[in-house]
Amino acid sequence: MTRFWNLIFYNLFRFERSTQSFFNYPLLLVLKNEKVKESYRKRGVADSKGAVLKALNDPKKGPNSILSGGHMYIIFFLLTYGSINFISGFLRQEFYLEIEHFMLMFFVALGCGYFILFRNDRYLWYFKKFERMSVAEKQKSAWLSFIVVAGIWLFCIGSFIYTSYRL
Repeated sequence: MTRFWNLIFYNLFRFERSTQSFFNYPLLLVLKNEKVKESYRKRGVADSKGAVLKALNDPKKGPNSILSGGHMYIIFFLLTYGSINFISGFLRQEFYLEIEHFMLMFFVALGCGYFILFRNDRYLWYFKKFERMSVAEKQKSAWLSFIVVAGIWLFCIGSFIYTSYRL
């Protein structure tokens, strides 16, 4: 199970990496300016664009990893919230959720994310392992991750429909 969730995290990280050129395009344009290049050279950095891309793609501390990790926490939260809605609809019992309940679901999502992904930097070990996969395996795992993430979002949205007996 840990491998499965780390595979999804890895593919979300790969997606963030592939879309960064679109979202970071204004930053990369600034790096083409001669004054900015000179500023980097004074600090001992010959390739400013390469240094910025390396920092963005760093799996341990980079923004792409942080965004992917945030999406994983959202996925765990949606699983928790969708399950509660599904149980509410199945039991035909309305749960009056208040802020404390959402906080509890948030902490459950944080706990799941920490123990499954981030404890002892486990995800870094899996990232190295997944980088060695063949292109066909990476493509297959990317499709699997896409289906799982879309399924979780649809499950959460569908859980509201299942509780529509209250209307």
